[in-house]
Amino acid sequence: MALRDYLNPREQVSFKSGAAVKHSGKDYQVIVTDRRLILYGRRGILVKNDDVITERLDNVQEIRYREKGLIGKTGIITIEAMRSIQLMGGATQMKSIFNSLLQFVQ
Repeated sequence: MALRDYLNPREQVSFKSGAAVKHSGKDYQVIVTDRRLILYGRRGILVKNDDVITERLDNVQEIRYREKGLIGKTGIITIEAMRSIQLMGGATQMKSIFNSLLQFVQ
């Protein structure tokens, strides 16, 4: 299946991250639609399986960004909603994703 199979009717994609980010040790692409935040991962070598995590945008209460490390800094985005979602990746990439997320969350 492809990402479009997980979109609701008339749901429009507003943002897609260029590179994968880590969540719970797994790689995901960050997608923001007009309604939801979607973490989309495709796994498997011979048989491909989808791994999808979603959170409604109107449930997002807070988004935080921080960095750790001295050399090769890691950027960490924490999204507080019905559950806490922590995304990790290179600092430059994560700053860009953070700034993009702020545009879509009120």
